[in-house]
Amino acid sequence: MPLSMVDKMIRLNLMTFPRPLSVAQFIPALSTYSVEQPFSLEDFRDAVSYFFDENPLFSKCHLIERQFDSPEDFPISSFQGIVLDEYANYYDGFLLMSVTYKSDPSIQGIFTAFPMSMQDGYRCFRFQQALMSTMKTGEDQFRNAEMVAESELQAADLVQYLPVRKPSFDEGETVRDMPWTLRETIEPTLKIGPHLDMVKEEFLKRDCGNLLVMKNASYGSNLLYGNHLMYLFVPGEVVARSSGIQIRDYYNALALETEKSVAQLETPEEFAKAGSAVLPGIGAHPRRFGVNNYGDVSRYDGSDFRPEKGALVRYQWHMPYVVSRGAAAEGSGMHMTYTLNGKAFGFLTESR
Repeated sequence: MPLSMVDKMIRLNLMTFPRPLSVAQFIPALSTYSVEQPFSLEDFRDAVSYFFDENPLFSKCHLIERQFDSPEDFPISSFQGIVLDEYANYYDGFLLMSVTYKSDPSIQGIFTAFPMSMQDGYRCFRFQQALMSTMKTGEDQFRNAEMVAESELQAADLVQYLPVRKPSFDEGETVRDMPWTLRETIEPTLKIGPHLDMVKEEFLKRDCGNLLVMKNASYGSNLLYGNHLMYLFVPGEVVARSSGIQIRDYYNALALETEKSVAQLETPEEFAKAGSAVLPGIGAHPRRFGVNNYGDVSRYDGSDFRPEKGALVRYQWHMPYVVSRGAAAEGSGMHMTYTLNGKAFGFLTESR
């Protein structure tokens, strides 16, 4: 059976990031919920065990729990420090952390740090919501076997694509503070055209040279693991002369061309060659403004079953250092967003 596009995007991204795996490649993310009462670490352990069934990428995680005085004591600026301080075995699976607060026992967080080559940010979000649903129902909400069949995933040879792991930090890998800060906003929901008009305004204000759109190649797939991202560049002159809708049409056309190119890949050698060219290709486009839009994620907010036991109120994340360090350069930046129950949550980088 030939490889599906989902198969190929996962293999391409597994070969995109530096090998061996470094701590600078992890996506830290936090979902915050209103809860009837916090779930126990045993609840977490039982629920996450379902994620490992029929899962060729992950077979274990480092599970811990931490309590902070208040949510203000666990800001997004501290996420990378958590990875360094709490995840000594960062090379072994991923970090899963139960987060509670002394000031308010009616809220609880799920914090994760996944290696980006194996799990894109959108699927970090979907993992956290499936984990909460599994804890609430006591039943498997990951449904990996079903999703593998639906995606026609062929996993028998994936082991040869997995990143090499090493049990130590190298000098220069222990970045605790990102070279930028994130300005968080909560605004009324915008359709894609007005949203990209806003992005264009920020792009021009910063005198950026290229718009980098991080687009999911497998929105139709409910598979809850893997990196499915494409990296699409819209030249500055196209951004300047285009409306938001025209910018969308431009990068959607690029996405079709990218899919055609990926469809030609077949052998491990071809995936390795194509993957090794991705990050240098991004680096060859200076003055980048990155855009990552999850769209409307309201259907995953937990309101479908026992919302009093756990309902999503906020999601926070940032791209790993290896991808986002360039966002602090002059003429650069990054904007990430998602929509939840009529509100658009935005994260815009600003240089320190």
